[in-house]
Amino acid sequence: MPAAKTGDSPALQRALRVVTGPDPTRRATRQVVRRCHQIARAALRQKKRAGFLREDVLGEDLTDLAVDAIAELFERDEKGQFPELQRYFGGQVAPGRSEGPLTEDLRRLVQSAVTDWLFEAYRAADRSLSNQIRALKRAVDQREDLRLHRRGKVQWIESLCRTNSPQSDPRSGPQSGEKTARTRRHPGRPMPLEALEAHLTGEVEAASSAGDLLEKAINTLQAHPDYEAAYPLTRLAQAMRAARARVQSVTEHSGPVVHPDRPVLRPEETQACIQNTLSALQSEKRPTYVGEGKISEETYSAYFAALQERLEARFVPPADPELTHHGALMEHLSGLSKETYRDQHRARFEYLLRQAREALVARLQAIV
Repeated sequence: MPAAKTGDSPALQRALRVVTGPDPTRRATRQVVRRCHQIARAALRQKKRAGFLREDVLGEDLTDLAVDAIAELFERDEKGQFPELQRYFGGQVAPGRSEGPLTEDLRRLVQSAVTDWLFEAYRAADRSLSNQIRALKRAVDQREDLRLHRRGKVQWIESLCRTNSPQSDPRSGPQSGEKTARTRRHPGRPMPLEALEAHLTGEVEAASSAGDLLEKAINTLQAHPDYEAAYPLTRLAQAMRAARARVQSVTEHSGPVVHPDRPVLRPEETQACIQNTLSALQSEKRPTYVGEGKISEETYSAYFAALQERLEARFVPPADPELTHHGALMEHLSGLSKETYRDQHRARFEYLLRQAREALVARLQAIV
């Protein structure tokens, strides 16, 4: 509330000065932690109302989630200081710094920390589902008979139909000839997840991509008049992933390898191999790239985060063959254009990718 916020600003200003200084006290730290926790909890509540907080992955206790989101801001170094806060505020907060801008700076820091933490939490909790959702979105974009449409807080994949006039732009407003959602046979009544998964399990063998399996899913939904010919995006991704996992669990350790391209390791085992491979390569190449000043440590770390996504998109089911080198790196270097990637990063990044892929294949072959 505004009154409370104004009242605690001078105290917060003093506490921030102490916390960003050489000898942070317990009392000042508690004050700053309390304020950051309030900001983080408010940010999480806002994301929850907007439908961007996946409670099925992270849980429902916003108080605990807020603590986790700001934890890295209060990690101490060997001197007992808070380097993240010092780095953000440019050292110790000056005594004459205005309260309003200082409070806004703290709010931006915490909100950014919440966003970063959520992204990493989702990736760590369910990378394969993230890959499947991304591949599904691309597959929908490539089809004229499907669209993504938000119903409340949930994105759905919907079938489309056309009216008779061919002159109209199919993606324009409500005109003759446009693509429109098919009449819902049973609005809001999707096929049960388990039933769709069972149907898709029998189609996995013949589906070589997310687009192929999406085609099977849409055909299944349209063939069952008891359910709507549409499906929530995330739930469809879950059904497709579960169907692939079910087929893999039956085939991966059942005697001679009849299909050499079928994975024989569990996804988490392959992920561990990828992480170990990249960790070794990152240590090996750091003196060449960072030590000789070719790129910054931040860019070098972004390279290896993107390398992990590329290798997981290739080797961890469900695969995401449509993820490009530029697309992977762009997620970790904000605003990276294709031209900048080509001119400044492509040679180094793709060389490291080749090195990582060769090392990973050798490691996997040794295990299998």
